[in-house]
Amino acid sequence: MWRQPEFWTTAGAVLALTIGHYAAPTHDPFWHDLFRRLYYLPIILAGFRFGLGGGLATSTAISLLFLPHVLMMKHMLPRQASEAVFEIPLYLVVGVVTGVLSDRQRKVSESLRHAERLKSLGEMAAGMAHEVKNPLAAIRSSAQILTERLSGKEAEFARIVVSEVDRLNRVVNEFLDYARPAPLKREPVLLSALLDSCLELLAPVIAQAGIRVKRAYPQGERQVNADSNQLRQVFLNLVLNAVQAMHAGGEATLELRQQGGSTLVLVRDTGSGIPSDKLRRVFEPFYSTKPGGTGLGLPIANRIVSEHGGRLVIESRPGEGTTATVTLPEE
Repeated sequence: MWRQPEFWTTAGAVLALTIGHYAAPTHDPFWHDLFRRLYYLPIILAGFRFGLGGGLATSTAISLLFLPHVLMMKHMLPRQASEAVFEIPLYLVVGVVTGVLSDRQRKVSESLRHAERLKSLGEMAAGMAHEVKNPLAAIRSSAQILTERLSGKEAEFARIVVSEVDRLNRVVNEFLDYARPAPLKREPVLLSALLDSCLELLAPVIAQAGIRVKRAYPQGERQVNADSNQLRQVFLNLVLNAVQAMHAGGEATLELRQQGGSTLVLVRDTGSGIPSDKLRRVFEPFYSTKPGGTGLGLPIANRIVSEHGGRLVIESRPGEGTTATVTLPEE
């Protein structure tokens, strides 16, 4: 701090004002009133430049320097001395308030700069991911041709290349969905119909896993104003996660609830659950608890729900299963 010019400017101003204060004519209240008012300038400067610590330290130092002068004036200028006593808590209040406001402004500025850097990095990464898709397509086509022309181990190696390229392409597509979200196209949507369509799409996976699915929809269901395609992506991800979390014989439940002006969609499973240390990270991009997972499914789902003005909550207990709750406003 002492290496910064503002520190020496503040210290010099406090010293100059203190010398002027004590050197002013004893029986002239004008100069005493002027100097004690000018003390606010270095307090404000220190608060804005050094935050709460600087504002409080400067106001405390000025109060200690000013207090002997108040005691000296007590007998000579009793009215001015009584008024000056109340100046000391004001110095402290101004120092604290200025410092707190400065700290908050600094945090906001840092957050904005951090957001701008992340935005720039995201745009650059999205551009790079888009460029990667073209060579991936060429590699896949070449490897597919090799699988048809080769045999034995060579053909198996070519099939591995095709499989890994498909996996990379899926990661790139999900990353682009996360980095460049499409604008919402809202329309009246019946969530029960949307959930049923998701179950139809996942029917082969559900049947192969031997999972039972229960549905609980309310009578007289109200529509929500939402983007059906993007919400379908959310529910497909949640239902698929539930299926993959269970062994054969497990049970998934899809439940709709309507509370006030909101509709809740609950997706429950009877799987092994998620430990608390991992549960806190499920919305972090590229963090996955599944082997081979991209770690982008839940972050994308959370972003889509948030853009609809809703909320996605994941609750889980090890050994008891997991519940994903999507809350959406109906308007």
